[in-house]
Amino acid sequence: MREAEYFSDLRKTAEKLKGFSSEVALIFHDDADGLCAGAIASLALDRLKVAHELLCVEKLSPEIVKLIHSRNKKLYIYLDIGSGRADLIAEQIRRSGGEAIIADHHDPVEVECEGLIHLNPELYGYSGETEVSGSTATYLLMREACALRDAAWMAVVGSAEIPGLIRGLNKTALEDAIKEGDVEIIRRGNSEKYLIKFLKKPWNRVSSTLTAIGSTGYYENGPYEAVKHLKAKKLPEELAKRLEELRKKKISQALAIISKKGLNANGFVQWFHLGDLFRGLGSKTVGTLTSMLSYRRIVDPKKYLIGFMNFESQIPRLGKLEGKWAKASVRAPKLLSDLIRKKVMPPISDLTVKAAEEVGGTGDGHAFAASALIPAGRESDFIKKFNESISSLKPERGSYQSPNLG
Repeated sequence: MREAEYFSDLRKTAEKLKGFSSEVALIFHDDADGLCAGAIASLALDRLKVAHELLCVEKLSPEIVKLIHSRNKKLYIYLDIGSGRADLIAEQIRRSGGEAIIADHHDPVEVECEGLIHLNPELYGYSGETEVSGSTATYLLMREACALRDAAWMAVVGSAEIPGLIRGLNKTALEDAIKEGDVEIIRRGNSEKYLIKFLKKPWNRVSSTLTAIGSTGYYENGPYEAVKHLKAKKLPEELAKRLEELRKKKISQALAIISKKGLNANGFVQWFHLGDLFRGLGSKTVGTLTSMLSYRRIVDPKKYLIGFMNFESQIPRLGKLEGKWAKASVRAPKLLSDLIRKKVMPPISDLTVKAAEEVGGTGDGHAFAASALIPAGRESDFIKKFNESISSLKPERGSYQSPNLG
């Protein structure tokens, strides 16, 4: 653990932000963690009197990174997104100039680039799976630049995607939020709940609501409404209610279809494809569905679960992607998660990134959950490459023993 080095780098980067004279682009993810990260950074830059543009993206690909950097900013700040495609960001900096900062917790790609500051705590020995969220990584950076303890509660909400008790760097944000009087810990036996006092709601409920606003409402300005309200310590209640109902309806339809048709299966993989069922909803929604499905009896607990949906090429505030694309969300049912944890089976992020790249796409994520953007029509090839990758990992990573799939 290189704690001193990490916090030293945070302080150096924060000094760079103070008094920055040009408009900055803030790029953030559309789930609760990403929205909280975006709101924390926006609030900090407001206080620093640094002009900034908000850009919410669902995935990063060469085309999307190119669109982002066509804004011709001197500085791009990636929040809760970017670590898995730091190579693309570095390549774009070399090509078109400017600088970038990444504050993320997803499995990182290490790259040397003079104009790139990569502040992923995983690079300093922390675990992005258990100890730090994207919003906490953002909060720890921005609190070095200005007084920001009144934003710590957002990092607590963003940390709700990490199961279990809040710990590690996330606990630092929790302690700040408690000192500020915004969060209260409710203990019952060995469990803890974190109440957002002024909203009168637990952290995980606020997280679920924000993900509905950001992902289900991705194409109707949901992420930007969420950031605006978070900065004011509010939630857009009416919008949230409508979008949560819409998400529930669409997921119920999808579950009914999957229950009737069953899952497709091949080798180590089981999958479904929603086609255009979620059209008009952000593609994070298929990730929410896949996570829910991973706990259902219809799922083989030993096989990787992949959900596909058609990806809309028009990206709000950025422009249109060339070609047709599909989103793949990959999850591990509980038994498979145990096998991954024991290193009997390979982590999802490794497999997803490798398979996506081999079919002309791009992927990133964590050991137990990842996603990819691939050319539409290459889904079968993606599954084939995913299966092949399980037994063809690099020798230095060690070989994985395949369990009896039965």
